[in-house]
Amino acid sequence: MSITAGQERDFYDRQYTRHLALPDHALRLTRETLEHTINDPAQPMYERRLLYTETIRTLLEQPVQGRRALDYGCGPGDFGLLLATEGAAVTFLDLSPAAIELCLRRAKASGVEARGVAADASCLDAFATAEFDLVFAAASLHHTLKYPGALEELARVMKPGGRLVLCETWGGNPILNAARRLRAWSSREPEEQGEEILLGPAEIAQLRTHFDAIELRPMNLFAMAKRLARGRFTSPLVRGGLRLLETADSAVLRLAPPLLRLCGEVVVTALRHP
Repeated sequence: MSITAGQERDFYDRQYTRHLALPDHALRLTRETLEHTINDPAQPMYERRLLYTETIRTLLEQPVQGRRALDYGCGPGDFGLLLATEGAAVTFLDLSPAAIELCLRRAKASGVEARGVAADASCLDAFATAEFDLVFAAASLHHTLKYPGALEELARVMKPGGRLVLCETWGGNPILNAARRLRAWSSREPEEQGEEILLGPAEIAQLRTHFDAIELRPMNLFAMAKRLARGRFTSPLVRGGLRLLETADSAVLRLAPPLLRLCGEVVVTALRHP
């Protein structure tokens, strides 16, 4: 089934509207609160804590103070808010107006200024050409690539030499991809969630038409079994099992680097063509 932008927008509007009822103190974000949430087994972010920890490190490995940054497909805006608290001039972009409303409320609660734009990624007329020094996307580029012109628009709004950072699931493992489809089917995952496209080698090839110096930092091979334990990480036994799998990953991937292409998550960095 092909999902339209309208169906995807309505789905995410319903998801984010629920958060608008939260008090301001629950919406506030700092680097410390984000890192605490990532490492809290009771929080959904814990499942991807290695990915998100690497994302924070990657985003902040270069100065962001004064940089114009776009949180592309921002959702609840965690990483855009992080950039704003570190001094970047942040714009939130999402198909969902409710997501933008939520991000702007969170920015105010966090004591930072930000801009928000609700728009289809295939038409970014709200932004000037070469407007942004940095574009960050968390689990969103695989959504927007299915819309004609989205990649071209993304490249257009970036400055020559501007930095792209992606935090994504990785679709380079056919066995893992089949397991994902089975899990989505068995859990009756809504098709409007727009998960039919994963970032993989074909999408990286698309990026090369507009970007140089593309670097992939894959992670989680055996540890992708964590998906089977979703919602149960408060159990010490489950966490212990996950740590064993992560330790095995570290050893195996160090000894056999070609297996990195079979991992399930990735941080990607790239530079816009000069």
